[in-house]
Amino acid sequence: MASIDLISKDVVISAAVKMVKKDGWDSLNARSIAKEIGVSTKPLYRLYTGMDEIKVDVYNEIYKQYDEFVNKRVYNKNALVTLCVAYVEFANENNNLFKCLFLSNNLKWTSIDDVLNEKWNQSTIVNLVNKFGYTFEDAKNLFMHVWLYANGLATLVATNKIKIDSKEIIKRIIKIYKEVANN
Repeated sequence: MASIDLISKDVVISAAVKMVKKDGWDSLNARSIAKEIGVSTKPLYRLYTGMDEIKVDVYNEIYKQYDEFVNKRVYNKNALVTLCVAYVEFANENNNLFKCLFLSNNLKWTSIDDVLNEKWNQSTIVNLVNKFGYTFEDAKNLFMHVWLYANGLATLVATNKIKIDSKEIIKRIIKIYKEVANN
């Protein structure tokens, strides 16, 4: 067993994210996390009041990792295409993390407006207005069409574990972008 003194929230979160990546969100419970760390459940409850609190921290860490992943891949030259490519690539490389973020009850979107109002999505829509001269309404429509396609592709990749290489992802996203933008 690991020394209780070595257990911190960072250790718990790191172990839990590793578990989600390997076995999915539903694998998280106090016993499985404690086992992953090599302690009893008592140290967990010295740090946290319960599993709900642990899950909030785990979800926030996964979201942070997604944010970092996307940040490295989105380029101002064409934010919509690069955002959608990054979204599908994240699903391709981290299917259980993608499912945790976007295909679970963790996601608080209840309408299309919720999707449009996300930080990444708002800045992408503004990028379409500033770089390509679209009206805000036309930019929102273009964004939604291309993003919905990317979301469908990412969902297929994440849930069916379909493997698709980056070149194919880029090719498909650019094709849909051009088709929607030209109509």
